[in-house]
Amino acid sequence: MSAALVFWLCIGLTAYAYAGYPLLAAALARWIGRDPAASAHEPMAEDCWPSLTVVVAARNEEQRIAGRVRDILRQDYPGDRIRVHVVDDGSTDATALAAAIGDVRVCVQSLPRHLGKAAALNAAMADRDEMGGGLVVFTDARQRFAPGALRHLVAPFADASVGAVSGELVIQREGAGAGAEGLGLYWRMEKALRFHEARLGWLHGVSGAIHAIRPALFQPLPPGTVLDDMWLPLHVRLRGHRVWMARRALALDTPSADVREEFARKLRTLAGNWQLLARMPVLMHPLRNPVFLSWFSHKFLRLLVPWALLVALAASAVAGGALYRSLFALQVLGYLWAAIGLRLPALAARVPLLPAAGTFLMLNLAALLALPAFVAWQPSQLWKRH
Repeated sequence: MSAALVFWLCIGLTAYAYAGYPLLAAALARWIGRDPAASAHEPMAEDCWPSLTVVVAARNEEQRIAGRVRDILRQDYPGDRIRVHVVDDGSTDATALAAAIGDVRVCVQSLPRHLGKAAALNAAMADRDEMGGGLVVFTDARQRFAPGALRHLVAPFADASVGAVSGELVIQREGAGAGAEGLGLYWRMEKALRFHEARLGWLHGVSGAIHAIRPALFQPLPPGTVLDDMWLPLHVRLRGHRVWMARRALALDTPSADVREEFARKLRTLAGNWQLLARMPVLMHPLRNPVFLSWFSHKFLRLLVPWALLVALAASAVAGGALYRSLFALQVLGYLWAAIGLRLPALAARVPLLPAAGTFLMLNLAALLALPAFVAWQPSQLWKRH
């Protein structure tokens, strides 16, 4: 195989992963997907809202857990049908004490030592058979819910085919820099793609900040699982239920303090994709995985893109000819320009598209390191507080 052909194959893989597949999903969603208007789920009658158990797994969250619990209980939802279950994952501070705000609707469970988020969620769901016809909502300690978030999250469950529902995480970027601008563009594209996938029945991930599931469909997480927000909906799909996206069920968050924090978070997530594949090899089976096309195109290929980009760089260096020498130079200059954008956010903020280029470089550097990170990490290191 010639170096020129290798170059174009690698560029084609990258283009499909980041542009071709999102455009394909958007077109198919428009032609054959569920009509968003027809699929809009109206609020239930007041006496029909199901009981909710809102699970918050927390570790060393003494400073904000009480505010988070109060935020949940302040939601516009029937007060007698909501309870908050906080699992203290072996905190070394007074998280458990702070979470117990003196409301009978709050249950605090303390694990004997730090066991990880997967163990915390499994502990909260140990008595799921007693939840009856209710629903379980999962969220984190750091976010807040927008008004009406729980009602919008729960409404799609009026459809018996829906087994899990994802809300949307909204990053509030007031006063944020260029890094947040680039990440904001990435998240807007990502949320649009997820909604197209939901309309097609292809959605295979949910927002860890706000999602809900029917308790009977909960699949216990193996120790050290990183991506509970993919493990759970994937098992819902494997059991024949749909995963929907409620775009008005919003969780609010602030951007990462700096690029290094966001890089660490993305590295953990992408390493979690390798872990998920190792634990669920059925994902690579096109006949047994009902969301094979979306998972392969949306998740797996993006793990391969940085390797493809490196091969493309090398191939253009050895292909020969003026065209490939020019393409090699353009790649090197592009990576250097993106690196400048990451290192000099003040400059990036004044140059169009430079924040996006920096974000693309950061995401693919994280994807490049994800496989060795997965091999090297221990389960106890996989859940970090942000």
